[in-house]
Order: sequence, then structure tokens, then C-alpha cells
Amino acid sequence: MATLDGSILNVALPTISESLNCDIHVVVWVVLAYSLTLVSLMLPFGALTQIKGYGFAYKFGYVAFMVGSLICAFSHSISFLIVGRIVQATGTAMFAALGPGMVTMVFPKEERGKGIGLMVMMVAAGFMVGPPVGGLLLKFLPWQSLFLINIPIGIFGLYMVSKYFRLLTWQPSKRSLPLLGAVAISLTLFALVFGLNSLHNHLLTDWQVWLAGLISIAAFGLFIYAETRSENVLIGLTLFKNKQFAGAIAAQAAHFVASSGPFVLIPFYLEKVRNLSPSQVGLYLVIVPVAMFLFAPLAGRLSDKIGYRILTISGMMGLAIGLFMLSRLDVDSTGLYLAFSLAIVGLGVGLFSTPNSSAMMGAVREDQRAITSSILATNRNIGMSIGVALATGLFSYFQSAYQSVGNAQAVFVAAYRPVAYVGVGVALLGLLLCLVRNDAVKPIDSVQ
Repeated sequence: MATLDGSILNVALPTISESLNCDIHVVVWVVLAYSLTLVSLMLPFGALTQIKGYGFAYKFGYVAFMVGSLICAFSHSISFLIVGRIVQATGTAMFAALGPGMVTMVFPKEERGKGIGLMVMMVAAGFMVGPPVGGLLLKFLPWQSLFLINIPIGIFGLYMVSKYFRLLTWQPSKRSLPLLGAVAISLTLFALVFGLNSLHNHLLTDWQVWLAGLISIAAFGLFIYAETRSENVLIGLTLFKNKQFAGAIAAQAAHFVASSGPFVLIPFYLEKVRNLSPSQVGLYLVIVPVAMFLFAPLAGRLSDKIGYRILTISGMMGLAIGLFMLSRLDVDSTGLYLAFSLAIVGLGVGLFSTPNSSAMMGAVREDQRAITSSILATNRNIGMSIGVALATGLFSYFQSAYQSVGNAQAVFVAAYRPVAYVGVGVALLGLLLCLVRNDAVKPIDSVQ
């Protein structure tokens, strides 16, 4: 539901900008406000889920998401639309990050990879279906329909929660949510992601970037203080003493930094260099989620039988090879070469994501699964934000440096290649992290 909503909305941003008579730098806050709220609330809500249970989280999440969707659908100004997106993100933060924890609880240990593979397949399906559904709705209906479609989906979700979640066994926790740690980590992540997004429009020396960075560092210091000086902790820093868990987190971060940077520039390459229409661009962009849809479940099943190490190594190697192939794109590159390169990237992502997530979830105790799911999702969003900020900053620098190489298409390709090379380098770093791991997962509760 979360990926479907996000991928549908991206198609409609130009239409919304025109309808509400606002510039692109204003309408982008429809996306930015959502992502900032989401990334800042996932960790506290993960901890709250460990106290209240998955049923509470999903019910609250669906209700908040539907309320936010209604606010968005009946918005007549960009301000109300942004408020609606914040409410939507509050609901999404409550349930979108809990999938791996739910799967780990429902599926037996020997089928954990299979369950997470099915979950990743559904995530890919959301990315696949979103753009064509969004385009179809916009062809016949106003943009408000993109939010109203969430209402029947949310009602169905609430029905499924009411019917099946009662079958789950859950022992409510008597501990309370540590508010100081929750506020501190939320402020840390909000300021960090805001600062990274500010790099799209401001220089590294700009006061907004520095202020966001200083706030993030100060808030993180407060979070560490809260986690080390209280028995009632939000996350529990001992999680990161487990080498398998820490290795999986680091590899996941490298994976998203490597892939998100070059990919933010691919649509511009297709439109500005290849002169393709938006519908043609969409066909190329759906290749990666299609490959994920096909290979993520297979990788999950295999990880249950052969472990995660070989698969994560193969996946990260596939990502590095695919990104290197994309780094060789030129003004005259064929569509077949581009499609094959994207398919290799999708293969790598599919082979890596499921086994790595399974390894991470298998390294924690049962009462740590909800917060671990939130850590996984938060790490993914931070990695993507770092990758996009790094890519756009490098691209702007090299675009200015290569103005003399030829026409606009040649300048774009020349500036894009160093960004792609950095992505390859980060993917190789992730490959190294996968190589030094082994398949023996030591439970975190045994780590002192």
C-alpha cells in the first residue's frame, strides 16, 4: 500500500502543480513532507509496536492513512495537501516498517527467507503497478482520485487486520515508551534527511545545511545519552554489538547509497538525452521492480536452504556489474543495452535484499523484531537520501566542469559518468562487507 501510494503520486506532481497554481519547488514539499515525517517516526513507532502489539500498529496506521488521504483528496490549496501528506505519513510510519518483523513472527525459522521474499515481491508489485495506475486515473479522473483510491484499500486492510490479527499471540509489555530517546532520534533523523535534501538546492556551505547538520549531531548526542543512562531504552545499543546484525545493516546502507544515486538521474537521461516520452520512460523504469518481483522470492527460498552469504555476495556483485554497465551509457546507447543493464541491477537487488533482511531478522530476539524492522526501514531511507544527495551534488559539480565538451546531451553524459562510478565503488564496498560475513547467525541476546 505504501509503495503503491508513493509511486502513483510521483506521476501526478506536474498535474497537481498546475491545478493548485504552485511552482515545482513548492509542490516538491508534497513528497518531502511525507518522507521527513516517515523517516523521523518509524523508529519510535517501532518501539511503540513492541509495547502495544502489531494489531494496534496496523489499525492506527490504516486509520491515520485514510484520514490523511481524505484531507489530501479535498484539499484546495497546497498547504492543506501538505498537511494531509503529513497525516498520511504518520499512519504509514506505524505499519510500513513492520513487515519483516511480522513475517518473522508468522513464518517458522526455516521459512523466514520465503516469507520475506514474498513481502519484497509485494513491495516491487507496488512500484510496478503504481505508475500505470496513476497515469490511467489521471487520464480519466482528476488528481484527487489518486488519494480517494486509498480509502477502499484501507478499509480492506482494516478488515483483514480485524479478522486475522486476533490469531496472533502477543504478550503486552508493561514498559512505557522512552519519550526522551524517541524525541531525540526523531529530531536527529528529521534534521539529517532535511539537510541532505537541502543539498539539492543549496551549497554545502549554506547555513541551512550546516544548521540541519548541527541539530542532527546534537540530537543524536542526546539520544545516545538517553540510551546509555536509562534501563528503559528505545532501541538498545547492544543490538549493534552483534557482528552479523551490524554487517547486515552496513551492507544494506551501501546497497541503497550505491543504487539510489545513479537511478535518480536515469529518468533525466532518458528524457533529455534520448528524448523519450514520459510513457516510454516509465517502461524502462519498471524493469528493475519487475526483476525484483521475479527474483526476490526465489532468493528468499534459497536463503532458507543455503544461507544468506552466497546470495548477498551474488546480489551485490550483480548490482556493481549493472551499475558499471549503466556508467557506460552514451548519447547513442541502444535501448536494448539500457534494458539489459537495468535488468542486471534488478537481479542484483532481488538477490541481495531478501537474504540480507532475513539474516538481520534472524539475529534478534522475538521481542526485538518490531524495532529491528523499523531500523531496517529507517536505514533504507537514510541510505537513499545520502545516495541522492551525493549524486545530485556530484552531478551539479561535473555538469559545470564539463560545459565545454559539447552540446547539452554530451554534457549530461559526461557529468553522469562520475556519479555512476561512485555508485559502483560503493557497491564494491558493500560486496566487501558481504564477503567478510559468514552464515552463522549468533542471537543478539547472547551478546553481552
